[in-house]
Amino acid sequence: MIEPELQLQRPAEGLALLTINRPKARNALTTTLQFELDAALKHLMQDDEVRAVVVTGAGDRAFSAGYDLKEMHGFDQDWMLLNYLDRQGLMAAVASYPKPLIGALNGLSHGGGAILATLFDIRVGCSRSEFRFTAAAYNGVNNTWQLPRIVGQAKALEFTMTARPVSAEEALSAGLLNHLVGDDEVLDKALEIAAMIAANPEGGIRWHKALIRANAGRSIDEALQAENGVMSGELRPGKPSAVFREFLATRRPV
Repeated sequence: MIEPELQLQRPAEGLALLTINRPKARNALTTTLQFELDAALKHLMQDDEVRAVVVTGAGDRAFSAGYDLKEMHGFDQDWMLLNYLDRQGLMAAVASYPKPLIGALNGLSHGGGAILATLFDIRVGCSRSEFRFTAAAYNGVNNTWQLPRIVGQAKALEFTMTARPVSAEEALSAGLLNHLVGDDEVLDKALEIAAMIAANPEGGIRWHKALIRANAGRSIDEALQAENGVMSGELRPGKPSAVFREFLATRRPV
């Protein structure tokens, strides 16, 4: 039986797990697979039971080695451009995804796989995790719009212009990884973080993600006003006695 190239599981209440399932191809992203990932995320976006999504790759070698070069070998110049524009649109959809996305990066993330990994809100890696932003090596340009937000301008310039591998330790230091854990602990850690997020009220989580993303280019005053607008509007607090009773009821014992 042929297994699907994208697997969806519900490992715990409030959580969804998407696995890119092409381990023999180092989980390279075909066009069809990338559209399937887009469709799955849109489906989960409409599912109110899903509070956080974890994305990983099958096997122990790669999260994703990037776009499938065997597929692209047969493209002509016009089709290559159309394919690029389609893929950029799919990446933009992940970048603007409203629910929390956690990447369990169980191996290398190169090319398109590295771009996809940078779109997650939180990234967990291990000793096998490696990033490589490859576009400059073939006279291209990519991830100028997202990578500097994570690692800053100087590191983004170095990583993209050299197109060199970035080790797990360097990625942790630069902020590309939030956590560096044992090789067999990546998925468990990602699911643990996702569960902590999913345990909180949906509105606050959604607005934290939306505001932090939107405030990247705003002044402090503009960012504060945006937050105040949310807190005086959709998330306007109720009576303190009720708000903090609910908060205290969900706290873990110290």
